[in-house]
This record gives sequence, structure tokens and C-alpha cells, in this order.
Amino acid sequence: MEQHPPQPPKWADRFLVWFCAPDLLEEVQGDLYESFEENVGLLGIERARKRYAIDVLRFFNYSTIKGHRKWAVENLYHLTMNNNLRFLLRRLAKQKLNTMLHILGLTLGLSVCILIGLFIQHELSYDKYHEKADRIYRVNQVWEEAGNKEVYYGAPAPLAPALREEIPGIEEVGVAYPLSDRIVEIGPQKRFKQDHIMMVDASLLNILDFEVLAGDGFQALRQPNQALLSQSTAEKFFGREDPIGKTFLLNNENTITVAGIIADLPENTHLPAKVLLSYFPTASWLVQNQDNWGLSFGASVFVTLEPGVDPQSLLAPIRQLYDRNLNDDSEEPEVGYAELQALDRIHMEPEIGGGGRWVKAINPKWLWFFGGISLIVLLLACINFINLSTAQALTRAREVGIRKAVGAGRGQLIGQFLNEAFLLIAISSLLALIITLVSLPYINDISGKNISAGMLWSVSGAGFFLLFLLFTGLLTGLYPAWLIARFKPAVAIKASFSRSDSRSNFLRKGLVVTQFTISAALLIGLLIMSRQMDYFHHKNMGFDKENIITVPMPGVKKNELFKKQLTQLSQVADVSFAMAAPVSDDTWTTIMHETDLTAPDRKAVRIIWADERYDDVYGLKLLAGRLTENKDTNTISESLPEEMRSPKVMVNERLVQTMGLGSPEEALGAQFQIGMNDWKVEVVGVVADFNISSLHEAIEPLIISPLEDYENNASIKLKAGEELPETLTRIENAWETLFPGRIYDFAFLEQTIEHYYESESRLYSLFKIFAGLAMFISCLGLWGLATFAAVQRTKEIGIRKVCGADVPSLIGLLSRDFLKLVAIALILAIPLAWYGMNNWLQNFSFRIDIRWTVFALSALLVIAIAFFTVGFQSLRAALANPVRALRNE
Repeated sequence: MEQHPPQPPKWADRFLVWFCAPDLLEEVQGDLYESFEENVGLLGIERARKRYAIDVLRFFNYSTIKGHRKWAVENLYHLTMNNNLRFLLRRLAKQKLNTMLHILGLTLGLSVCILIGLFIQHELSYDKYHEKADRIYRVNQVWEEAGNKEVYYGAPAPLAPALREEIPGIEEVGVAYPLSDRIVEIGPQKRFKQDHIMMVDASLLNILDFEVLAGDGFQALRQPNQALLSQSTAEKFFGREDPIGKTFLLNNENTITVAGIIADLPENTHLPAKVLLSYFPTASWLVQNQDNWGLSFGASVFVTLEPGVDPQSLLAPIRQLYDRNLNDDSEEPEVGYAELQALDRIHMEPEIGGGGRWVKAINPKWLWFFGGISLIVLLLACINFINLSTAQALTRAREVGIRKAVGAGRGQLIGQFLNEAFLLIAISSLLALIITLVSLPYINDISGKNISAGMLWSVSGAGFFLLFLLFTGLLTGLYPAWLIARFKPAVAIKASFSRSDSRSNFLRKGLVVTQFTISAALLIGLLIMSRQMDYFHHKNMGFDKENIITVPMPGVKKNELFKKQLTQLSQVADVSFAMAAPVSDDTWTTIMHETDLTAPDRKAVRIIWADERYDDVYGLKLLAGRLTENKDTNTISESLPEEMRSPKVMVNERLVQTMGLGSPEEALGAQFQIGMNDWKVEVVGVVADFNISSLHEAIEPLIISPLEDYENNASIKLKAGEELPETLTRIENAWETLFPGRIYDFAFLEQTIEHYYESESRLYSLFKIFAGLAMFISCLGLWGLATFAAVQRTKEIGIRKVCGADVPSLIGLLSRDFLKLVAIALILAIPLAWYGMNNWLQNFSFRIDIRWTVFALSALLVIAIAFFTVGFQSLRAALANPVRALRNE
């Protein structure tokens, strides 16, 4: 019988065949068989089989299993990456200054971009959270007369039901009446002024998204004297008690029942209502005759269009609606009609009522402006990176030469240097995110916004941010990587480059010029904006505004009693009652003409109803004639009701010029008509022009006339130097005596005027910060280049010092080239800044002249900053011991 040779374990052999790579199986299996045969003779069959199984298991590793080639390549890639990372970290740690300049510049640039990006995103997000935002429109009122067009966000009250009944293509119509602040009383001990109260009809809840947390919102708004409170307002009114069913007194007139709670509205809405009152036409705080098309303006009417309906297709039917109900009933030579404004455009169109009563709209030009600033600051940071990287290229020439000599290709080298750029970008982005989160509350305080960083953590926001970082990394790293990788090995190993023949030298100079052109232009713009803002605050507006407080009056019945009590106070100089103070939104606008309503000489005119003390309180300058008196309300037109008879008026210079009345003296006694009721007036006095609007607007023709029933604002002039807190307390005591239960709501006129420039002031403050950072980043790059240049010329400086060169000459030697570049930048920046700022100043009717001193001061500042930046490093190099620089020569 034939004896078979000993065999290894079949399970071990099958396992080997299963996992081992085919191209290695024959070799591995052969070696294991040879070892098995030797072990059989030495150890015996059983121990040989065990040893075979153990050897098979030892071969089970990544290099022998199937697919091992892919694993091995990946492992080699990871090893290479780890090696490059360790090398990069060692190099960054060794070159601390260069690393710090790279990271600091990129961190600041990215921080500015993120902050401005969040600001722009916040402004663009207004009212877009509504589910049907793309189909919601506000119906704006348009008046067109004599070629002039004015658009208001208020509309006639009867428009809403007419749209609902007569215009096809409209899914829903809702009405909102934003009200001024009201007094809320909850029991005898709790009384305060409440803002953001809005009267609405129930249909508005089907248009705008109000999240009802408790109660039946729709049913509540169909009943009179019902209210929905926001969650925070309910806590303010009633604490932690259940507010449903509780009541509060509004303006000492109406008892309102709380019927529901809504969630607090987000920040990005132009209607941040806190109290929703049910709409009823007979409410005391609404203009009466709510069914009259010509007397009931003030409603904000919103519509939701049916899907697929073109808003332009509705304009003609709505125009016909106006023609039937408004234009035919009016003898006034004005044409009224409506325009549809998309909901998400309300915050972007400040020319239409400023966006609304509560939230001031923003001019989109500011968003473009700040978006440009963010890109400019990032560009400056990227220029820093490129300049410093190309300047350091010569110091890395030997490294590149050795890598190429041992087989590294250009692609590998470019990849390595791009990895370095992306690592620095990653570090900078993390630091930028930290700076953003820390500085965001400060930015919110300056801008008056409540900007959230939530967008950064959303999927879309994070994706955009990563793409932005990828773009920045390529922008900053691609050219330096390409430049370094193109060195020839033989030349690179010898490092036989000269400072003058480097091909990147011209690029670095061009980038420095670009940096300082941008920075100088921003500095010039900053100085011009500063002068314009200072002009806003200190320009003589033609009237006294110091030491004057204004107080809204609860009617006019007790005006004289209040005035009598105030004039008895030694601290009060004078008191006047009028419809409005100068620079106010409460003046009336109508038309004036010489003959009849259809005459072509119609002009717009503003009217202020004021008593005879108005001129003294505000220090108006009388040019001709006399001041108006209360007795001037005698009759001249029997067709007018008694309260509308005020023929003798004062006018300003602009009206005299507009109507062609000659000189102020020649204008006395002139008569003309105003309004649509044949109201003839006679000029008895002419006052010098003064501003009745902010300095954004030109001075308009003005009439000042006494009319007691409309003199519902008190202007109180205080004596200079008196104790202000004591004076205000005494005035408040007089108020409490005459008007118990009414809140004493005073305001300093100067502060009221300042409010008109609040938007520009806030945006100017932001611009100062970002322009300052831009200049700092430019100086950072210049400082880095100056440091590198000083290091490169260490031996030259040592030789010059040994040969007798003094410190000033060495400083000039090192600084001269950089200052030349800064001078070129100034030559380019001045015309650019003049063009841009001259266009910006056109937004203001009253503006400064751009003088040459602004450019001279800017040039001196830029040169001084650049010289200090470069000179500091030059001084250090010039003071260094030449022996240390030459000891190895």
C-alpha cells in the first residue's frame, strides 16, 4: 500500500488561499510548504501542523491579503501626509514671525468677511420667513400731481374690502394699523407706555405668519376690544399668571381683553408687533370716516395673490377701482392709485415711507458698500499672504532643489505648498470664528441690530463657508506654490538667486501699491464721512435747538393752563404750542397756487400750525413784516369752517422765491391759494429759511400759521445753566397736576434731530472699524516685508556700517523703496476716493465741500503710518552690531 506524504491542515490551507493576494499566493504557499516539511522531520507531524497554522495566521496582514496594493498605497499616502504635516509644523514653529503675520492677517480678513456677511444676510432675510412670502404684497398709496410722484405705505381703509370683493386673482386681503405708543394701565399701581401696538383684522393671520400659542386668534380678532399679546409682552403685563381673559386699560379709554398669546416675532420683520388689537372702525385712535376713500389713509393693506398670478396684471383693475372711488370724488388736481410692493422688498426700499412706522428700511447701496469692504479687507489679507510667501521663496530654494533632486515632481511640490496654505487658512478660520462669536454682541450694539451667528451652523451656511475657504486657500496659495515649484534643481540647490533678479519682485511691488491704494482710499473716505457726520451735528439749521424739550399734549384744552404753570418756573424761558417742532414728520404738505386749482403754477408747500411764541422759542429770524398773532385767525373765506380760517401767515424765503414774489419786503401783502378748498392766505411776515426736515432733504416752501386746534405739541425753552434734573422734575410735577394718568413723555429736540442721522451714524461707526482693520492689515504686510528685507540685507548693512554709514542713512536706504511704493499708491488713491465720496455726498441736500486739505491730511497720515511701520524695522537693522553680521565672512 502506497504511503502519502504528511499534509498541512486543510482548513489552514483553505484560509490561506481565501485571503492571500493571487500574485503572492504561490510564493507564500511554497515557502510555508518547505517550512512544514522541515518541521515534520524536526518536530513531528502534529507539532509541524500546529506551526503551519500559526505561520498562516502570521501572514494574515494588510500586505498579503487581497486588495493589499490599494491599502499599501493609501498607507503610503497617509505616511507621506503625516511626514509633510510634521515638517510643516516644525517649519511654522521655527519661523514664528512669518507664521504669525500669515495667521493674523488672514484671521482679521476672514473675521471681517464673516461679520459683514452675517450683517448682509440679516438685512436680506427680512420678512422671508413667512410661508407665502413670495406671493405677499403690500398695497402702497401713490399720489401723482404735476409730474411729481410720491409713494406712501398707507392706503385708504375701504380699499381692503373693495379688493376682496372686486379684484380676481387675490387669495386673501388683510389690514394692519401700526399705532403710536399708548399708555397701558393694569390696576392702579401698574401704568406704563407700550410700544409696537398694531390693530389688525383676522384675515391678516392668514397672510402673515403669527404663531398662536394660546387662545383662538382668528375668533379673538373678530371681536371688538380683544388683543393677542406676544409671549414676552404677556409676561411684562401679568408676570407668570395666565393672561387669557385678563384685561388692561388702553389710553384711559378702552378696556381690552387678552384673548390669546402669540410667539415673539423674529428680529427680521418690518412689523415687530407686540400687541395685536382687533380692528374696529370706530376706535378712538383711528381717523374717523373709515368708509371714506379720501379721509381714511393710514392702513397698511396686505394681499396674498393666488398661485401663478402676475402682480402687474392687477394694477389696471386696481387703478379702475381708485378712479371710481377716489379720483372722481376729489376736486384736487392729484391722481391717486396703488402699487404692489413685494413683502421682501419693503425693507430694501427706504424711499417708500422708510419701510414702515417701526423699522427703518436700509438702502441696498449700503449692503453693496459693506460687501465691497469685506472683499477688500480679505483681498488685503490675501495680498499679505502672497507677498510674504513669495518673499520667503528664496529662503526655501535649497529645500525645493533637494526635493526635486530626489524625485519630487512639480505637482507634488505645488500640492505640498497648497497644503501649507490650507493649513494656515484652517487655523485662521477657527480663530476668525472665535473672534466673530466674541465680537458679534459689540457689532450688534453698534449697528442696533440683533444679528445671529446661526447661519454659520446651518448646512447651507457651513457649505458656503467651506467653499469660501477653498477659494481663499487657492487664491493665497496657488501662485506662491507655483513660483516655488518652478525653481530648477541645480540653481535652487546652489541658492544662486539675487534680490534684484527675482521675477516675483515686480509682483510684490504691484501688490504693495494695490494694498496702500485701497487703504489710502478708505482713509480718505473715512475722513470725508467724518466731516459730513460732524456737519450733520453742528450745522446751523436756522433755529435754536439747544435747551428745548418737546412734549406731546393730550389735546389742546389745557394748553394755556399748562403754559401758565410753566412760565411761573424760574428755569423756563418760554413756551410755545404748535403742530410740530422744526425737523419733524408731523408737518402737513399740500399745494399752493396763485389763481385756481388747474393752473400750471402749482407748487408743493409745507405747513406748520403754531402759536405766536413759536418764533421766539426757536429764534426764527424775521426778515420783513411782522410775526403772526393768535388773533390772525379771523375770517377771509366764509365758505370755510371757523377752525380752518387762518389767512394771515408767515412764509420762508424759499416760498417767496418759488412763487416769484420778489424780495421779502415785496412779498408782504401778497395773497395766494393753498389746498383744494380755495383757502386764500395773506403774507404778513417773511422769516429766514430754516430746516424743517433732516439735512438729507432740501429746504421746502413753508407756511407758519396759527390754528389752535392743531397746536398739540409743547416746545419748552429752558434757561441755560440751570439745574436740569430739578427743572425736569418741576415740569413733570406741573404735568401730573393737570394731566393725571397721562405719561409725561418728553424729548430733547437735539436728541430728536440726532435720531434722523442714527442710521448713518451707526453705519459710519462700522465703517470706521473695518477701514481701521484694512489699514492695519496693510501695515502688517508692509512690516513683514520690511523685516524680511532687513534680514536679507544684513551683510550689506554690516559692510556699510563698517565703511562709516550712519544710522539715518541706513534707515533711508531700507525705507526708500517702500515709501516710493506708498507715494505711487497715494497718487492712485486720491482720484478714486474723490470720485466715490463725491457720489456718496450727492445723497444729501446739505453736504460739505471736498477740500484739498482732506487729501493732504490723508497723505500725511498714510506716509507717517508707512514710515513708522518700515522705519521701526529699519532702525533695528541699522542699530545691529555689524560684527555679528560679518563674523562668518
